Amino acid sequence: MPAVLGNIIVIAALAAVVALAVRTLWKSRKSGGGCSGDCGNCRGCH
Repeated sequence: MPAVLGNIIVIAALAAVVALAVRTLWKSRKSGGGCSGDCGNCRGCH
């Protein structure tokens, strides 16, 4: 049982990290951040 509990904790931590990453990307995208693939309008392209 303790091994299962450890696995659940690790999976929950990984899910939280993934959720935070997706949320950050989503907010960045909504605020106009990130590259849309159009390098003519992207300030980050070289």
